[in-house]
Amino acid sequence: MLCEYLNKNYIKKFIVFIGVIGIITLAFCGCGKKSKEPKAEQQSHEKEQKSEEIPKELTELEENIEKIIKSLEGPSVSTKEDEEKSGSESSQGQGKESEEDQSSKGGESQGEQKSQGEQQKNQEGQQNQSSQQKPQQKDPWKEITPVINDMHFKWNGYMPEAAKKGANKELIDNFSSALNNLTNTVTNKNKTDTLMAASNLYGYIPDFYSLYKTSTSPEIKRIRHYSRNAILNSMTGNWEQAGKDINKLKDSWSLFKNTVPNDNEEDSSKLDFSIYELEKVIKEKNQSLTDIKGRVTLSNIQSLEKALEEGKGGQGGQSGQNGQSRQGGER
Repeated sequence: MLCEYLNKNYIKKFIVFIGVIGIITLAFCGCGKKSKEPKAEQQSHEKEQKSEEIPKELTELEENIEKIIKSLEGPSVSTKEDEEKSGSESSQGQGKESEEDQSSKGGESQGEQKSQGEQQKNQEGQQNQSSQQKPQQKDPWKEITPVINDMHFKWNGYMPEAAKKGANKELIDNFSSALNNLTNTVTNKNKTDTLMAASNLYGYIPDFYSLYKTSTSPEIKRIRHYSRNAILNSMTGNWEQAGKDINKLKDSWSLFKNTVPNDNEEDSSKLDFSIYELEKVIKEKNQSLTDIKGRVTLSNIQSLEKALEEGKGGQGGQSGQNGQSRQGGER
């Protein structure tokens, strides 16, 4: 009886022990699962907070402004369309060179068989043809007109999105007025006024970009705006305004460069020195050097912006709330 009692008691304790172990195991699994889920959610949330997709209409508005300035041979930067075209031409050129290399031997043997009379005849024909054909200059306004028309459609499509993201009425009205002013200058075909109007319109682009959380601060675009304004005002001999633009450029750059990562120190240093040299030639009131130094500055701005966007030590973006303070402000 005693043995039977002890066996039953042992079995009960063993069952209880197994049950306790099972409960503890389930508890640990549950805690681990719960701890992983918030971590995954947190990572996903941080990723969403890091960068937002910029609407296509906004990027195309920015590129169209650059197209207009480039068509009038003003201080512009390359667009995505330019880069894609350059890449396509480069690949086509490499293919053509390969074909020419393959057929070079056959061409050489055929060329030796040509008579001197035929060669002379071909040369004379080419000379006559070249003398008759005069280089035709492109009319920039024919290129600009469809671009400016497209901008009105793009702007109409983007306005609801901008308002939804928190753009205030003053910013929207100012951009709309600046776009109308640019259109009028294009209609009048005044090159200088059109360049200034395009630059003024671009001045509102950073404010719209600051509505979004981006990997690169939109302040880099404001730096571009002040640089270009300084160049254009020097072209018209408005040195006082060019000096003001340089001061704004330096203020904006001093804030931005402190956020540039060490990985981009070389690009940052190049831009820093180019701004310094641009300021010097503006103080000297040297138009030709201002144009050259200004274009160097714009090129350095684009290089730095591209490096940051490609993730070479990309900096934290700027939220729309921070960007709102400049909306509708002085360009």
